[in-house]
Amino acid sequence: MRNLRVLVAAPARSPRCQADARRVAARLTYLRGVNSVPSPTQPVLIVPPGAADRALGADVDVLYICAHSYPGPDPEGLLDTDLASLNSPLTAKALILDTCWGAAPTVRRALAALRPAHLPPLALLACAGPAPFDHHILAGPLLEALLTGPRTDPWHQRLAAAKATALTTAEMAAHTRRDWARWQIHSVPGTRITP
Repeated sequence: MRNLRVLVAAPARSPRCQADARRVAARLTYLRGVNSVPSPTQPVLIVPPGAADRALGADVDVLYICAHSYPGPDPEGLLDTDLASLNSPLTAKALILDTCWGAAPTVRRALAALRPAHLPPLALLACAGPAPFDHHILAGPLLEALLTGPRTDPWHQRLAAAKATALTTAEMAAHTRRDWARWQIHSVPGTRITP
């Protein structure tokens, strides 16, 4: 079984998101069978404004993005890039959006438009509302559970199982008061037609 390729990304204009992303990426260095992209020595992709396609178009299995989103249930951008201007094919199998309103219908439609229709649906874990900065603490245990767990189920089932496992860890016991139910798993079928 081949190693899983994982990309952790954060926006250039947010040192806070970069710090959180680095903490998540550091945890991956201890997992067997995980290749960090761009490289183990550069485990976080820092994305300049307008360049979200650099992350969304990466050839990886799992994409974790720690970013800001415009407020409200209809966000207009991701990684300091307007959703309408995204155009790279989204081929990752799973996407974890650690950003406010990442599960909003607008975001899911934009992701579906990037996802080639011939690929299985994208497994998306995202927050259905505001995501306070301290919610990045779920990402480490979740990614660890996802990347070390069984590799045979469909990705949206694997994400659901990883979330359930992560929430039962001793590490997360101090954070049970947070509203983790807002972090939802979606199966996003692609609508992008490829020649």
